[in-house]
Amino acid sequence: MTSTADVVGQPLSGGEDLVRAYRERTPRSAALFEAARRVLPGGETRAVTSYPPYPVIITEGHGARLTDADGHVYLDLVNNYTAMVHGSAFGPAAEAVADLLPRGFAFASPHPGQIALAELLAARVPSVQRVRFTNSGTEAALLAARIAARATGRRRLLMFDGAYHGSATLFLPGSPDVVRVPWNDLDAVTAVLGRDDHDIAAVFAEPFLGAGGVRPAEPGFLAAVAALARDRDVLFVLDEVQGLRNGFGGEQGRLGLTPDLTLLGKIIGGGFPIGAVGGRPGLLELTVASLTPSYVTHAGTFNGHLAAAVAGATTLRHLDADAIARLNDAATALAERILAGAASAGVRAEVTRAGSIMNVHLNGPGQLADLHLALLLNGVYTTPRGMINLSTALTPGDLDHIAAAYATAFSLIRPA
Repeated sequence: MTSTADVVGQPLSGGEDLVRAYRERTPRSAALFEAARRVLPGGETRAVTSYPPYPVIITEGHGARLTDADGHVYLDLVNNYTAMVHGSAFGPAAEAVADLLPRGFAFASPHPGQIALAELLAARVPSVQRVRFTNSGTEAALLAARIAARATGRRRLLMFDGAYHGSATLFLPGSPDVVRVPWNDLDAVTAVLGRDDHDIAAVFAEPFLGAGGVRPAEPGFLAAVAALARDRDVLFVLDEVQGLRNGFGGEQGRLGLTPDLTLLGKIIGGGFPIGAVGGRPGLLELTVASLTPSYVTHAGTFNGHLAAAVAGATTLRHLDADAIARLNDAATALAERILAGAASAGVRAEVTRAGSIMNVHLNGPGQLADLHLALLLNGVYTTPRGMINLSTALTPGDLDHIAAAYATAFSLIRPA
């Protein structure tokens, strides 16, 4: 893996110097991005992958290492935004899919692979007694909202500022069907649900704000929200799309929660598109025509796609309690080393963490953008917003390299 010393012959001082070094290092990525702009609006097809001056174009990934179009290798701290808990091209999952493909990709019928994945989820997460598969976490959240409306006769949702439950209009700021309250503010939740005439069907919550900066819930907060919701005949929906990787039974197992519905995605597909809603039979069977008059219609050509089912089941089988503990311990240690590197460089930083998912926060204007480019120049692939997460493919030596890269990157960013 290259470093800033390999890229330029003079010291870098943040801002324009980092952009210049990045451009000199990635001409093939620049050319491919220009080609992308001619056919993809903005040169991308997923907003989170865009950053200035242009994104590095990744062409290959194996384990914890990614290769870009110019041949540079990076240690991966993005893992497709927490979805690749064992890194890229995880061997057992690739073998499971390779074994599947000659026998068919998808059928208009239930399949043993779907049953096996659902059984694994139910065995790991006690609140998940029935499972309905979708193609993404966004679709899972939409289905949960419809189930909640059917179960309660109400339509509106209570959600938290900074939360992310997908890119559907229903969940975006300004939606008339969503009431938003501050995160970790039980009084605000009580003010909404305490009214006798409340019109809330469900509370949607993450165990930690994922896209909102990896900010965990305060101790006891979610348990109190769940109790209040049940007292007011409101469903409690826990979004474990990211959180499942942090505990054998997800974050809900660690926190002692029993949500009415659980949203799942990312790692349960082993690198393939998937989402799921899990919960108790009485709620999930509202989607079954033969059991429920005016049932919740739920269709989708690729729901529970077989590649996702077999890759996801394999991924979960290799993510046991010991593997999760090692990931979480490694993340704790890395967070401390990142903060030490920032302090040594005189940079004010905060690292928030939930399990093996973290977010580095900086206050100075332009500092996060500088940090992102400086890390890329030092062979570490991260997100522009500072979120990082670990995979089981990372070695102790890899973690040493990452800590050193952060220390170097902090020394390169512009002062606050």
